[in-house]
Amino acid sequence: MNKVNIEDATVNILIELDGQVHLVAMEQDKFDAVSFLAKASASTLVKTGRSQAELLEFLNYKKG
Repeated sequence: MNKVNIEDATVNILIELDGQVHLVAMEQDKFDAVSFLAKASASTLVKTGRSQAELLEFLNYKKG
């Protein structure tokens, strides 16, 4: 398995509730802590072949 550097990677947090997937928003300091833990804990990345923009479109998320 190839090792990759995910230090500069973006973390997206999703929560499934009642069969629906939700994008999570939180205060910046809490996001920084969760992001750090997610990156430090990651043992495997599963390539989806999709971009973050495609993920947001799939979730019907509109910035604004």
